Amino acid sequence: MSPKVVEPVKEKLFVKELVAKDFDAEVLKSPEPVALDFYSTDSAACATLAPRYGAVAEKFDGKIRFFKILRSANEDLAKQLNVTVSPTLLFFKNGQELGERLSGDAIARPSLKAAVEALLK
Repeated sequence: MSPKVVEPVKEKLFVKELVAKDFDAEVLKSPEPVALDFYSTDSAACATLAPRYGAVAEKFDGKIRFFKILRSANEDLAKQLNVTVSPTLLFFKNGQELGERLSGDAIARPSLKAAVEALLK
């Protein structure tokens, strides 16, 4: 039996790519809560997180908006938000960052799901 290959289909369907110029309109002024993933293309941790993030995005589709933003291409915004490592997940509601940030190579799906569920309270 061949190993199961997980493709990032859910991430592509349920997670929108963001650029810094759209941050205010898409995140801070969003009527829905927002999860934002600062990622890097050369990070194994980011590659590992992507399918988890996509699966959680699918589960909460229509309730929470999910974005990802390339940290190296949006350095000014990353610095403004004090994001120094990838991946780093930030959570926003009513224009304010809420909850604890998740970062590094050990972001487990249960931690991500709990942080997202907290946005709905």
